[in-house]
Amino acid sequence: MGRPGVLQKPELPDAQHRKLNDALHRLHLLAGRPSLAVMARELRDADISKSTIHNAFSSSRFPKWEVVDALIEILASRAPGLTPEQQLRPIYDCWVQAAEADGLPIAQPLRRLVLLADIVQFSRHDDMKQADLRRRLYDFVDRLMATAEVDAGQRHRADRGDSVMELIDNSTALAPILRALLGQAPVYLRDENRRWHGTRPATRLRIVLATAHVTIDNHNSWIGAELNAACRLLDGQALRDAMRKSDDDVALCLSDPAYQEAVQTNRGGVSPADFRTSFEQVAVETKNGSVPAWLAKFL
Repeated sequence: MGRPGVLQKPELPDAQHRKLNDALHRLHLLAGRPSLAVMARELRDADISKSTIHNAFSSSRFPKWEVVDALIEILASRAPGLTPEQQLRPIYDCWVQAAEADGLPIAQPLRRLVLLADIVQFSRHDDMKQADLRRRLYDFVDRLMATAEVDAGQRHRADRGDSVMELIDNSTALAPILRALLGQAPVYLRDENRRWHGTRPATRLRIVLATAHVTIDNHNSWIGAELNAACRLLDGQALRDAMRKSDDDVALCLSDPAYQEAVQTNRGGVSPADFRTSFEQVAVETKNGSVPAWLAKFL
């Protein structure tokens, strides 16, 4: 009978696959050797079963990248001193080398700009009002991208019901999107809500702007630890509290890499003071640990 938490290593003839498997087992060790049941529970939302996790560690079958990526996120978050972002690239490189040796087609993770926008209190409205709010959300994002001169061909959109996710090609600069968010977004939402006051529910949005390495697979699934971190900023208590405590119609959060690129030392050409805005650094608590981010303060 095996020891609790100790997963058996398979016999792998291919050296690259062994290297990948060794990296996963070491990360599992550093994370404190959580059981299959614990890992499956943490990956329930990703629809990854206990048997799939077991196979990634103990089977000779080659694991899909989305499974490896999900394991990196939960295990690195458990290991003291490690983050998913630190572990992603070296283990991905192992996976690519093993996949190439196995003759598998590979979808490369590409750096993208990520825009997430969520409608506040969406579920409180009936179906007709929800449809109207969704239409206005799409109109807002399209106007924002037009202001930032982002072409439709540079955008990939995913609908999430009360929210929308946009992946924007890395050829697009981050600064024009941030300028549009700081300058036009609050004014546009304020004017729209005043225009329809009393006849339509107000459109109030939580927004995250981030950068992330994202893989789009053959099923059009979006995969990446940095993308997951951006989604957790959107759902985090810090952004919800900022929205609740403010009369503004928009609450904006930047991931730390996006802030460093576009705001810090003005490298991106964006000066918050030009938009009567400041940024406050926050630590957003998530189930996988603390994520640094920056909240916009509209003056």
